[in-house]
Amino acid sequence: MRLGIPFFVSGVVLLIFGVAMLIPACLDFADGNTASACSFCLAAAVTCFCALLFAATFYNVWEKLSVREMYLTTSVVWFLVSAFCALPFFFSVRPLSYTDAFFETMSGLTTMGATVITGLDTMPRGILLWRGMLHWIGGLGIIVIALAILPLLKIGGMQLFATESSDKSGKTLPKTSQIIGTLMMIYTLSTIACIVSLKIGGMTNFDALTYAMGTVATGGFAPHDSSAMALSPRLQWILTFFMFTSGLPLFYLFFIYRKDWQKVKTDMQVKTYFCFVVAVSLILTAWLQFCFPDRNLEELLRTSFFQVVSAVTSTGFVSENYETWGNFGMLVILLLLPVGACSGSTSGGIKMFRLDILFLSSLHHLRSKILPHGVFVPKYNDTPLNEDVVSGVIVFMTIFFVTLLLSVLALSAMGIDLITALSATASAIGNTGLGLGAVGPTGSFAVLPPAAKWVLSADMMLGRLEFMTVFVLLLPLAWRREKKSASASTF
Repeated sequence: MRLGIPFFVSGVVLLIFGVAMLIPACLDFADGNTASACSFCLAAAVTCFCALLFAATFYNVWEKLSVREMYLTTSVVWFLVSAFCALPFFFSVRPLSYTDAFFETMSGLTTMGATVITGLDTMPRGILLWRGMLHWIGGLGIIVIALAILPLLKIGGMQLFATESSDKSGKTLPKTSQIIGTLMMIYTLSTIACIVSLKIGGMTNFDALTYAMGTVATGGFAPHDSSAMALSPRLQWILTFFMFTSGLPLFYLFFIYRKDWQKVKTDMQVKTYFCFVVAVSLILTAWLQFCFPDRNLEELLRTSFFQVVSAVTSTGFVSENYETWGNFGMLVILLLLPVGACSGSTSGGIKMFRLDILFLSSLHHLRSKILPHGVFVPKYNDTPLNEDVVSGVIVFMTIFFVTLLLSVLALSAMGIDLITALSATASAIGNTGLGLGAVGPTGSFAVLPPAAKWVLSADMMLGRLEFMTVFVLLLPLAWRREKKSASASTF
């Protein structure tokens, strides 16, 4: 295992983030918030210095990454970028403890959207912009940004992309440069379309920018403490639409732009995603109509669709205090936290394609019980499911719920009530940002003890990297020395 590779790659990526910190600094200078701007400049200086130190110290003519180095590099880059991107919050004029700063940063980069900051309406705009930038960059993936540079360094970039997300649609375009260019174009155009739509809906320029960053990235950081509660009905419908489209695979938005509807209509996970969102929203609307008979139907439909889409896509915006919806309504929100939207989107969670595969494999198993000698071949998108795919999904689900259980036990041992512990953990692993109890729509993750925030930060990273990337490093086999030729590059 060449340990210099992850630190060299981290240095290259950190340099990008260090320069990016100057953007909110310029905004604060323009607003006259010199102290806030200087805190960003200090954070940028520390980040760039360490980035150059990493890059210079571990520079080498690296050969192609091995599988083990690929996993290690992905995990180290995510952790180090979160550690350094927390500095603007730590050095801020309204400073956070480093625990809170790291939590806020990890929440932004993983697009969870849970915040420990209160008084957002009086915060310097530089801090609000930085939160939005963390979402926007994290939504596409830190590793995808690195892909633009790694091929030039003769490092196998596509391997890293495979460990950062579950998106396999990149096979549509064989070259790494084509994949990067297409993804960034789609992502940028979606953001611009959301900004323009929000502007037409009546938002200010800055609010439209920050809300769009949180929406397209399915993140949920809002520039106001009220999240989306104070927005007009028109703006809430606009956010609902863009949250829903952001839950689709990024490449499918490209297919829609080219009017290639066949690829979209024949994908099983897209059908499941659409039907699931509509069905749950209508059920929730019927429940709210029963609970609040005096409210008009449009308001109930808007509230239901907004909150269901926000939860399923792991965006985490709040349009209403759902803790007033009764036990059934709150249970629906709780069950939606780990679901996730489509594979290849910026959302977190289990993802629809895994639920499809579990359903198909379960149906196949039941059929084989009725007709033991029958030949049944489960298919996904007209492709037969092999044992590796099914076992991979089962392993993922097992690790997902075991991690959820252990984290809930850890938070409960810290004195946190069960509802808060369960919803906070499900929210962190699913990268959703919503919660119940102390972390509900009227609460805050700031009330949690520091140890709980570190546990949830780890859950966010595990959920974003879909567990395997990190957990394989716990195996002794990952660190066992391999036989190499004498000319092999080692560190």
